[in-house]
Amino acid sequence: MADAKEILSNFLFTVLDSRGYKTRDVNIQEITTGGANYTSVLFSIHVKTLNKELKLFAKVAIMSKEMRIVANAEKLFITEEFVYNQLIPLYNNLQKDLDEEHKFIFPEFYGFNNVYGKETVILENLVESGYKSYSRFKSMDWDHGRVSVEALARFHALSFALKKSDPEGFQKIAEDRKYTFDKDAFDQTTIDQFKDMVEKALSVLKEEEYRDKIRKFLFNTNLLEKYNKPLSTPVLAHGDYRLSNVLFKEKGHGLSAVIVDYQTVHTGCPVGDLFYIIFMGSDEEFRRLYYDKLINHYYTSLEEALKRLAVDPVEVYPRESFESDMKELLPYVMLTAVTALPMVVVDYESAPKWDSDEADFSTLIVEPGLLYKQRFRGIVDDLVRWGVI
Repeated sequence: MADAKEILSNFLFTVLDSRGYKTRDVNIQEITTGGANYTSVLFSIHVKTLNKELKLFAKVAIMSKEMRIVANAEKLFITEEFVYNQLIPLYNNLQKDLDEEHKFIFPEFYGFNNVYGKETVILENLVESGYKSYSRFKSMDWDHGRVSVEALARFHALSFALKKSDPEGFQKIAEDRKYTFDKDAFDQTTIDQFKDMVEKALSVLKEEEYRDKIRKFLFNTNLLEKYNKPLSTPVLAHGDYRLSNVLFKEKGHGLSAVIVDYQTVHTGCPVGDLFYIIFMGSDEEFRRLYYDKLINHYYTSLEEALKRLAVDPVEVYPRESFESDMKELLPYVMLTAVTALPMVVVDYESAPKWDSDEADFSTLIVEPGLLYKQRFRGIVDDLVRWGVI
């Protein structure tokens, strides 16, 4: 596998040359993620020129050939390139007349290398501007949850606004970003490995009755295909909206948030993103105190964002449709609790290595740690209490 730093250096110099930064001093440092990132190596970059200093961030793909197939990596990288090169300019044009405090914030984009095995994206380094990540081992608090769903609502509102301003253009994008599920890719070995993943999750439960019900639901062959499709109203969903993909900055007495990592943007349901961040980023106690409040805050924020973009919420996504989507999608929280949550809360020592030549689907199967057991049991308890299980 080629050296990630060398790949970055070669592409970085091309980007700097294209922007006219011919005379410069460049310092590149690898960033340790502590198991929070699997597909890429991350770097911070300081560039000093004659009259300007650039503080940049980059990520370079490191997946093995087998994991590229498992993760459908080509689609991930194509999607990310599309977002930065095409979607963001469209969205920024839609919100150009908004006050700065009401805009959805995108990090400044510098370049994308789409060469196979060398996929690299270079952005502004938001950490250097005071933004910080939130510990993936901590349940969200109200303030971080509040600003996260506000940012999500603004992101979804731009999708509705694009559909209103350019119906044909939106339809083409929605068709291109449609989730596709290749059943043929799931051979018997992969199916057996998925069952192993499910059983490891279920092993933390004491109630056999719940295990049987969850097995029956999760072994539905159409589960993944159903889960990733839009319900009442399609939007361009983020697809991996967890706290690790949000950066926060103190602003006065409050917080501001910037969403990052757009590899999984797809045509989906707004509620999918909302459920993902709530259940992947909170514990049972938080949801007991704030679940209903956070759900309501998302929808209120969406209404406000839509109105600022001259879109009528009642016409595009009435409350009745929102609540119907929540009811239909809530059982699928169990799917993400089994497949995604283990990697969201995995400790550094147990984090899967996607750059290994021996990596395959089984690499996604993580031994349940103490935090996962607590979180998973809490999700099951919630779904039982709400009559879902």
